[in-house]
Amino acid sequence: MYQQICKLAIYSSFILFSGIVLPASVKEQMAESPAVKAAVEELVLANHILYDQNAVDGYGHISIRNPNNPNTFFLSRSIAPSVVTVDDIMEFDMDGKALNGDSRTAYGERFIHSGILRNRPDLNSVIHGHAAAVLPYGLTGTTLKPVFHMSAFLGEGAPIFEIREASSTNPDTDMFISNPQLGDALSKTMGLQYFVLMRGHGYAAGGETIQKAVFRSIYAIQNAAIQSEAMKMGAVQYLTPGEAAKSQATIEKTISRPWQLWRDRVTKSSTAQP
Repeated sequence: MYQQICKLAIYSSFILFSGIVLPASVKEQMAESPAVKAAVEELVLANHILYDQNAVDGYGHISIRNPNNPNTFFLSRSIAPSVVTVDDIMEFDMDGKALNGDSRTAYGERFIHSGILRNRPDLNSVIHGHAAAVLPYGLTGTTLKPVFHMSAFLGEGAPIFEIREASSTNPDTDMFISNPQLGDALSKTMGLQYFVLMRGHGYAAGGETIQKAVFRSIYAIQNAAIQSEAMKMGAVQYLTPGEAAKSQATIEKTISRPWQLWRDRVTKSSTAQP
């Protein structure tokens, strides 16, 4: 016991005088930083909102870049979005590696988040889901384009990621973004857009904030449903690039309004449960 205490004291002195800082857990970072606390708590809330709005189901996930370290991000462990709590949040580096010695099961497709966040420094939050309304656009080659002002961020249309072209070994994959190379390939397809379709799989969306990422996911899915219905009736008039740019600049100044609605829905629902 005495030898163990001595070894611990020597190791502690080495850490102190060498300037090495041991990694802090997510909970420790929250206790030390109001910015991290706010980001993690909003991340938990966003998981519940996305489920409530049918942007994700038992699958799907959302991340947020660490406000104190742009080279790491927070993401839940592998559980359904509807039940995520602060205790479930993990921290990852930009290769999708869990930090702080956290050995809990992580989402297999965390590389969607690491790939986009690494290659898009303008984005701080990424969402992945499998909403049925968007899937036909990734299957048919029909471009998902903005049909109303709420989805103006779609610009001239959402690109489609083809995993067969990104797989270097075998075009017959399991369809999952399961390594950094596929995450990079998805990010390249996304380019400077905010929304990308994944053929036979789902979508990924990004935002400068959690609120913008959630807004874009929900309204891209609504756009897909409206566009599909409109195409049954005849030729569709899409927003022009100029209309899309101006509409996006206007509408995204007001996203606190739907966010308040979505937030109140999930918080009232949780407090109403016995």
